[in-house]
Amino acid sequence: MQFINKPLITIVIPVYNAEKYLKRCVDSILNQSFKDLELILVNDGSTDSSGEICDFYSEYDKRVQVHHLLNGGPSRARNHGLNHAVGKYITFIDADDYINNYFSDAANKVSINDYDLIVVPFNVVNTELEPLQHNQYKEKSFLKNEKKDDFLRGIWLGEPLFGSCGNKWFKNTVIQKYNFSFNNDFYIAEDYLFNLHFYRECQSAVLVDFPYYNYVQYENSLTSRIFYNRFEIAKTVYVESLKLIKSLNINDSYSRNFVEESYLSGVLRAMFEVAKKGNKLTLKDKIMELKRYISDKDVRKLLRNNNRYKFNRLAFYCLKYQWPIVYYTVFKLRYLLKGWLYE
Repeated sequence: MQFINKPLITIVIPVYNAEKYLKRCVDSILNQSFKDLELILVNDGSTDSSGEICDFYSEYDKRVQVHHLLNGGPSRARNHGLNHAVGKYITFIDADDYINNYFSDAANKVSINDYDLIVVPFNVVNTELEPLQHNQYKEKSFLKNEKKDDFLRGIWLGEPLFGSCGNKWFKNTVIQKYNFSFNNDFYIAEDYLFNLHFYRECQSAVLVDFPYYNYVQYENSLTSRIFYNRFEIAKTVYVESLKLIKSLNINDSYSRNFVEESYLSGVLRAMFEVAKKGNKLTLKDKIMELKRYISDKDVRKLLRNNNRYKFNRLAFYCLKYQWPIVYYTVFKLRYLLKGWLYE
């Protein structure tokens, strides 16, 4: 669609085999009282009827454009949407989630301002759409980098507002200026990294208390998948997190401990991945991977500190005292026993 004037916001939805949920998601957007928006549906090689549903909406509403791609993953789909978005702001919604009418309230409020970043709280609901978590926050903002560190503490350090892109509006000109994109090699934490990069460069932001995004919590959505690069993901997030807090001169022990504990938690998740049922590595390669994680120089440096971290005690001791074989044996048995008990 050719807009006479650029819309306030472009919403990008990566779509992959989402026929069960896609109509709910798209209807929740197009039925908003706020109409100054563009919707980009990126069909990422779906093998169900998702592509046909996307095409229907492009015929039904001229604000909708559809792009059909070969399957390449959510990051590639989002990047494709970024390259075609014309809105002043860009946001992202997952096809199995949906929004409520607070979206229009948020849009009407921020349309009169010119922030680089807009953040809203989000809701967590179950598959019956019953609320599981509802967060409320006081409105806060910063302009021209003043109090940027305080704003970051309010949405990131210890708060659940930072990780996702779904509860944020990113100014398109900032994305274009710094050529921001999602890492195509990461299927988890790609949102987190995008946010870290964007926040380092943005010069103004606002948190508005209109929790319009409804995140639907499904069982086993990612838990059964094996991510062989989870350690690399944790390392990349850690390095970029340190760059961000350094750029803002955040040196307090609480903030650094949050970043460090997040990294060690990511390393432990990578170790869990090795012991998971379905991991295709040979036993020798699994032990080598665990040794690589455990001997990482940043891991060893952090574990020389006397900080108390809230982890599984046995897993933490295996990490701290470099016991890869003990770790693998114990946690492999745990997974096998769990599978046997619930088969």
